Amino acid sequence: MARSGPEARAPGLAGIFAAFFRAVIFAALLIGLAAETTLAAAAASPAAANRAKMSGVLRMAGTNAPIPRAEIKVEGPGLAARENSQLIARSNADGRYQFEVPAGPYDIWMVARDFEELKLHLVLRPGEGIQRDFELQPVVTSYAYRVEDVELPQQMVPEISGVAFTPAGSLVVCNRRGEVWIRAIQNGRWRRFASGLYEGFGLVAPGENEIMVLQRPELTRLVDTDGNGEADRYETIADDWGITGNYHEFSYGLARDRAGNFYGSLGMASTGEFPWVRGPVKRALTVPMPDGSAPRDPHSSVALYQGWAFRVDRDGTFVPLATGLRQPLGVGVSPQDELFITDVSGAWVPTSVLLHIEPGSFYGHPDGLKWHPDYREQKLAPADLAKMRRPPTVYLPRGLMGTSPGQPVWDTTGGKFGPYEGQMFVGDVSSLLMRVDLERVDGGYQGAAFPFIRGQGLRLGGMHHAFGPDGALYVGQTVRGWMPGENSEGLQRVAWTGVTPVDIHRLRLTRTGFALHFTEAMTTVAGEARSYRMRRFRYHYHIHDGSLRVNEVDVPITAVRQVDDGRTTEIDLLELQSDYVYELQLNGQLMSAAGRPLLNPVAYYTANRLLPGTVVKPTMLMSEAEKPLEPGRPERGEPVFRLYCMACHQPDGKGSKVVGTPDYTAADGPLRRPDAELLAVIMNGKQQMPAFGNVLPAQSIHDVLSYLRKTFGSQVESP
Repeated sequence: MARSGPEARAPGLAGIFAAFFRAVIFAALLIGLAAETTLAAAAASPAAANRAKMSGVLRMAGTNAPIPRAEIKVEGPGLAARENSQLIARSNADGRYQFEVPAGPYDIWMVARDFEELKLHLVLRPGEGIQRDFELQPVVTSYAYRVEDVELPQQMVPEISGVAFTPAGSLVVCNRRGEVWIRAIQNGRWRRFASGLYEGFGLVAPGENEIMVLQRPELTRLVDTDGNGEADRYETIADDWGITGNYHEFSYGLARDRAGNFYGSLGMASTGEFPWVRGPVKRALTVPMPDGSAPRDPHSSVALYQGWAFRVDRDGTFVPLATGLRQPLGVGVSPQDELFITDVSGAWVPTSVLLHIEPGSFYGHPDGLKWHPDYREQKLAPADLAKMRRPPTVYLPRGLMGTSPGQPVWDTTGGKFGPYEGQMFVGDVSSLLMRVDLERVDGGYQGAAFPFIRGQGLRLGGMHHAFGPDGALYVGQTVRGWMPGENSEGLQRVAWTGVTPVDIHRLRLTRTGFALHFTEAMTTVAGEARSYRMRRFRYHYHIHDGSLRVNEVDVPITAVRQVDDGRTTEIDLLELQSDYVYELQLNGQLMSAAGRPLLNPVAYYTANRLLPGTVVKPTMLMSEAEKPLEPGRPERGEPVFRLYCMACHQPDGKGSKVVGTPDYTAADGPLRRPDAELLAVIMNGKQQMPAFGNVLPAQSIHDVLSYLRKTFGSQVESP
């Protein structure tokens, strides 16, 4: 793999890149306007008759006060053409919201700052207009943690994209406008240390006069050589990767180990223009869509090492470490010098994940393999990729656990941040902080993810974080290009009040189930099975954009025991199987023995492996997707057709010329083809046809084909 040494560059290089960046942002705005025009045209097409509308008002529970600027997130297979199969609307100043989507089933989240998230499942029918008002409960303010805004200088654009502290304790931040600012530990005053950078997206601070910044094109050392408080030397340490000027192209980091080596990652480029290029370019996908169509998730490794994690040694040597990444937003090095990276859902990444990065490993997205000397010309099938893929250390289910996770950091405050010493904290582009408790099982890391703080004044865009010498967690926030930036960017401080939170401290695997370790002793209700619900599920690993939960089923709890004076509860399950995510939900009424409420009632444990000695038997639990297939039944296929297919294929089966769907009733129509071919099209998609194998059980796909043949193919001889 490529290696190179350090090379000094002229300070003006970053300024040149910045000019390009401004031009690219302007082009991206034009692309967005064109996309809005396209969506408006689609709404006016005949297919609009098979769309559904939903509108209403969001209010605060117990009052008539409207909730403005709330997010209404809509997710379902009818939005398969959109990234993450998701649409996000917002309520206006009067709390009113409205959205229009293809008819079908949807999960809908109502999310507002300082309010409890509300989730519901609705089936929207063709031509339907639903009026629904909702009341949101104010979030219970944590008695254990408070969220405070950190005042920034008026001259700073608050798109904070990196946070660090110097050994002396000065606070250092960078922003996406190319600046680095330092707040001196001695007097609390801010000063601009550097400017003219090309979208710095992370930094570390070796000293008061030396800052390391990862820009889009390079890792840069900024040095103040004359002691006037501003950097006068901009030195390129490494720039061994490619860039194209694409509007959606980022270098992520920065983290450093105890030996002084630096770590970062490179995201995929997106569809659109590549106005200029550094290094070689490969636009063809390593694994194209099965039907030859354009991918619905357009992210790909166009330039050298996009989709890779890398290390830059102290001497400037660039070392590509591992590939298979899509948009690896968060890069962190543990106190044990192990590299962890978060990645965002999309093609080949079924939901957001936390990955333990080991050199030479492959993590799922195949397009970066085109830069690997062992695979660049090799043709790999999805089955080959599945065997090569190292599974995520922890899955972060979309919705409750956010949408785009940021930088992992570890609590090394010695108790200044509460009872979580040694555990990992991860922010998200939504107003969420997560906590992760890892353990080693049979040689590999896995563990549990918990919501930590949601809302409570926390702003959007928390992608970079650092613990300060005061023991507080400082959260840098930027959303430009992802979400509306109004009052959603800046720097906040999350501090412990000194009151111990009542929380699940750890969730650990046992040979018969799980052990919950609480931060405080709980009442005897915590020893009752009715206080818990356990479910498990998997995700599809495939080329399509994201995945809904599959093989989901309740796992019966057979026994519950309280031990350790009420601080630990052991839960036995009917069975344990590996390669599942286990969702544990606790009764929200659980209290500590001192009478204080539980702050967090849910946890997600990723069980890649089981403990040695665990007795594993064939499963007795059958989800709908796992039951043996029966012959297709038209009566079961009819509602599937109406919910998933009719919007494009029309109620009479004649299709739509505007959408490009065929006429099922024609003598030479698709129903002349054999079942195997048609089932493959429904499963894998073709041209405008989205793939439904990632959202519908196989039985439903067989049922809907049976319905099509009976309803529209009666005069056509079935193969």
